[in-house]
Amino acid sequence: MSDKQTSCPKCLTIYKVSVAQLTVAQGMVCCPKCSMTFNALSHLTMGHAVNENEEKASNLNNYLEPSNPALSSTHIDSIHFDLSQSAALSMTTANLLDIFNLKIEHSNIDLKTYLNNLNYFSTDPIGNYPAMNLAEHSPAKPPKRPMYYVLWGMINFGLLALLCFQYLWFNPHIINNSPALGATYNKVCLVLNCSSLQERYSLISINKLKVKSTGSQETQFSGELINYHETSLPLPIIKVILKEDGEIDSTYQLHSNDYLIDSLVGIKRIPKNSPFKFKFTLPVSRKSFNHYSLEIVQP
Repeated sequence: MSDKQTSCPKCLTIYKVSVAQLTVAQGMVCCPKCSMTFNALSHLTMGHAVNENEEKASNLNNYLEPSNPALSSTHIDSIHFDLSQSAALSMTTANLLDIFNLKIEHSNIDLKTYLNNLNYFSTDPIGNYPAMNLAEHSPAKPPKRPMYYVLWGMINFGLLALLCFQYLWFNPHIINNSPALGATYNKVCLVLNCSSLQERYSLISINKLKVKSTGSQETQFSGELINYHETSLPLPIIKVILKEDGEIDSTYQLHSNDYLIDSLVGIKRIPKNSPFKFKFTLPVSRKSFNHYSLEIVQP
């Protein structure tokens, strides 16, 4: 039973089969080459049995001599052909059934007894198609060269670096909290010829700035923000510095919801070349400072 082979009826690939594979799922197997499911018992290749059948068929033809000389040679040949084919078919079927009388490998019981007591002899789950091994040896694959691993390592490192760069690009607050990381990012931007975040926000200018007193302890600032960068940017933070006689008296940082006019509150980005009006009031007297400045700070 250890040297039996079966062939796939679709791709004609020959496989080695064992008793365990013939007993699981009633002999049904799956060809790993063409994914054809077939019965391995019905497609066993038995070269020595076929040769014996041909010999018996030829011996049988020797006894079939025509008794009537008037019969044509064509009719005699057809009779010989039909009888030889029938004999060969019956002998092949008989040899296939003889497989159940053969002994199991490393055992004294036959295949029929083994199949009837399969649940006792085998503890493997029944229902899965067994995997088959090719009868012929497949050629071994050549080992990979060191340059293969070096090339793939460089590609993976480049993809990882690109992922980190994009993460920092869309999360600028990480760069702001780490000076060393920000310096490294700016150096990479110089190599790749990309603008840093500080350069982008330097292109946002404040126009038509007006300062007036609205009360004894209130001062109102108004004007427009214009983005001259080629793409839209998140709305910046406005830093107000108030000075008196050249010394800083107080500073204020205002977010977008604090300085935008009522019709623009809720907007998060400023588009290109589109003026955004702002107006805010500080709780200081206009006479308490004689110099002021507004700075754009990236969020």
